[in-house]
Amino acid sequence: MANDVQDQAIAGLAEQRLVSDPATIREAGWLFDAWGRLDQMIEGGRLPHGLLLHGRLGAPMTALLETLARRLICHAPEQGWPCGHCPACRQAEQGSFPDIQRLADDPEHRDIPVDAIRGLIEGAFLTRYGRMRLVLVERIERLNRASGNALLKLLEEPPESMQFLCTVEQVDRLLPTIRSRLQRLRLREPRPEEQARWWRQTTGCSPEQAELLAFIDDPTLVDGHEPTFDWQAVTEAWVTLAEGRGSPLAPLAPWLATPRPVLARWLLRLWPAVARHQAGLSAEGLPAGLEPSVKRLAAAHGTEQWLAVQTRLIRFAREAGHPLHPELSVEQLALDLVDPRLPRRLDSAV
Repeated sequence: MANDVQDQAIAGLAEQRLVSDPATIREAGWLFDAWGRLDQMIEGGRLPHGLLLHGRLGAPMTALLETLARRLICHAPEQGWPCGHCPACRQAEQGSFPDIQRLADDPEHRDIPVDAIRGLIEGAFLTRYGRMRLVLVERIERLNRASGNALLKLLEEPPESMQFLCTVEQVDRLLPTIRSRLQRLRLREPRPEEQARWWRQTTGCSPEQAELLAFIDDPTLVDGHEPTFDWQAVTEAWVTLAEGRGSPLAPLAPWLATPRPVLARWLLRLWPAVARHQAGLSAEGLPAGLEPSVKRLAAAHGTEQWLAVQTRLIRFAREAGHPLHPELSVEQLALDLVDPRLPRRLDSAV
């Protein structure tokens, strides 16, 4: 039975594929600055066993995380970058390097379950193939109390040469006990034009598409180089709803066809741009293709109503992962947004 557990753990570790992408890091100034600091830590033997990369998540951050991991296992780094030719680099590229375990983010940002941490602990003390065992935890704030407490034990007494590489965007959501045992490296906030330029250089997409991808700014909302949902239809449905044209439930087909967590994050991504426009401020980084919709949304409500909209959207986002009554929750959101102040008035009247 013990051998079966070990075999399963090894199989799980062997499925992790790491891509080394120095070019994309060099082309993203906010990442290249961080890489310089990381290289100094590695060369000076000062890299902590638990590293927390704190910054905006997305494809650029993934490139930084994976290239750093490859740099650490590489047998013969070339000028501080993974060589790409040694056995460790080749195995990592193919997903067959056995000393890597990754707790990846998912489209619904679901919590990291305690069973995943238990599986990590079971394989933590197996004989290493190389000189280092890597644990990559994406969006580590997804730890709940049970999984966080389980991981804490491993962070406090890690096996020799075990390296934790973690990413976090909302550090205030991270359990304090976990945060205290990781050394944080804060990445500077990229400018919208930097992100758009990065997308153009790395994918060859059009300037318009690059602006959109930079604005979406969420790795779980992008599949490859395209959004994972019909953002135009979803946005236009909100415009129709806000302007009160026809029945509130009539324009909801695009919303019902979109996973609720995706819908919630997109509406919350739009809200700041709408609120800024409604207040007479410029919406930095807003793609030209979204400007007409944002203007119409801003004109549909006053400032007080838009504040109520944000509160309602946040509540919808918190409930989006609940499996019960998905259609009813979307329809209720639509009815509430017809008059964003109505739910609050009803609550105060109870």
